[in-house]
Amino acid sequence: LTARVTTQLRRKRYIDRLRSTFEASLEMAVTDQLTGLYNRRYLASHLSAMFDRAFWTGRQLALMILDIDYFKRINDTHGHDIGDKVIQEIAERIKNSVRGIDLACRYGGEEFLVAMPDTDKTFANIVAERLRNEIAQHKISINGGRDELSVTVSIGLSSTEEGPKDDSAQKLIKRADEALYAAKTGGRNRVINSAAA
Repeated sequence: LTARVTTQLRRKRYIDRLRSTFEASLEMAVTDQLTGLYNRRYLASHLSAMFDRAFWTGRQLALMILDIDYFKRINDTHGHDIGDKVIQEIAERIKNSVRGIDLACRYGGEEFLVAMPDTDKTFANIVAERLRNEIAQHKISINGGRDELSVTVSIGLSSTEEGPKDDSAQKLIKRADEALYAAKTGGRNRVINSAAA
């Protein structure tokens, strides 16, 4: 009986370790290592489903793409470790600004994407302006708290509200990206809504 209990306990510990390793591997496959936000692979597999749901229910889906202004200058002036700290801080502020149903991802190097289901353009603009202002108003502490760094973001918004009849998740991203480009070329540190398709 003792040998049998010992064997079963050993087997249970082994299975628990396997489960833990599997869950950790699964989490690493869908999250960005630096920020803890979802990664682009997760976005690709879930945004289409969010878009389809919005289409079938008639509820709006808004998309926000954020880009850190003058990020190359931050890296060149302060180094890549400070650049990573800035990315982490911006990601944390995004996490604190979005709802549980929103999908926040690291989209690229210094770009982030937030998909907001059941959200119209007006509310998405309020969220984007609040986030932009939060980032611009509060400096990021660097060098162990000895220095502070001012950072701003440019944000492009799009929504299924202005989408064409043949709209898609990729077209929604493209419109948000074009709005982001307009925000960048228009002076940065601003939110721009995409034009109607």
